[in-house]
Amino acid sequence: MRGARLGLPLALAALAACGVDPSARADLAAHAEAARQPAELQVGDTRIHASLAPTAALSPAISERYGVDRARDAQLLLVGVRQGPTGNEVSVPAQVSARARDLRGAWQDIAMREVRSDGFVDYVGTVRVTPPDTLAFEITVRREGIDAPAMLRFSREVLAPSGG
Repeated sequence: MRGARLGLPLALAALAACGVDPSARADLAAHAEAARQPAELQVGDTRIHASLAPTAALSPAISERYGVDRARDAQLLLVGVRQGPTGNEVSVPAQVSARARDLRGAWQDIAMREVRSDGFVDYVGTVRVTPPDTLAFEITVRREGIDAPAMLRFSREVLAPSGG
């Protein structure tokens, strides 16, 4: 997924610039790698994937593409609904809704909207969070002609940006 590949290179560049010791750098790089991995749900021949990226780390071009403002307390949630084999997949139209719960147990509805780019349809929204925190997501996907909605649940740690 295009949007999900942003986190690791940005995190590694920030760590290298900040003089973090090598073992801490390796631990943080491993965490960044795990956090950027999309959550996935296979339902029949349809694959739903979701990823999270700090909006402050987005390039201006990516921020503009997805129509989000860059902020230290905001994360971009990117959801794709696809059919077909990896590398030859096509977007599937859907209604996507999402919400997130923080460690205090407070729920936040995430306004999702459709974004068309590079021949794909993705669904994007932003969630506010003050790091460090852990967010538990519930993403509901409804497709026309399918009675039961699909529910993707996953959680991600949101770490405070390292000082440089």
